[in-house]
Amino acid sequence: MAVYTLLALVVVAAGGYWLSQLRSPSVADISAGADTIISFDLPTSTGEEWSTRVIDNKVVLINFWATWCAPCRTEIPLLIAMQARHAHEIQIVGIAVDDAESVRRFEDEVGLNYVSLIGLTAGPELMQRYGSAGQLPFTLVFDRTGVLRYRKTGELQAAELSNWLTRLL
Repeated sequence: MAVYTLLALVVVAAGGYWLSQLRSPSVADISAGADTIISFDLPTSTGEEWSTRVIDNKVVLINFWATWCAPCRTEIPLLIAMQARHAHEIQIVGIAVDDAESVRRFEDEVGLNYVSLIGLTAGPELMQRYGSAGQLPFTLVFDRTGVLRYRKTGELQAAELSNWLTRLL
C-alpha cells in the first residue's frame, strides 16, 4: 500500500511540475539560440509539403502548439484574429507537436486561417534550435528580413502581440 501511495505522490508531483512549465510565461533573451529564421520544410495537416522559402517580405510568427495543450488552445483565436487583420503583412505558421488527425479536427473546430504544419518530431528539434526546452506554447516573431525579434514560452496575450506587431509593421 505504501508503494502505491509513494508512486501516486511521484506522479502527482511530476504532473504538477509539467503543468507549471506549460503555464509559466516568459519572454526569453533573443541572444539564446538561433537569431534568424531557419529554413525548413514540413507537411501540412493535409499532407502537402510547405516551406519557409515561400515567405516573402512579411513579418513571420511561428507558434509551436498541440491540441492537448490548454494554453495553446486558448491563444489560437488570438492568432486567427491577427492573421485575418494583417493578412497582407504577416504570415502566421502553426507547428503542431501532435498527430495530423487531431490537428485536422481542431482546425475544423476553430476555423484555422493560417498555415498549419505537423511537426511531431521535427517541431521539438526546431524548438531546441531556437533555445526552447520544449515547453508549449512557444512563439517566435521575425521581422520582414527574417531576424528574430521576439520569443515567448507560454500563452500569448493580445496586448503583447499587438505591441510586437505595431513595432514590426
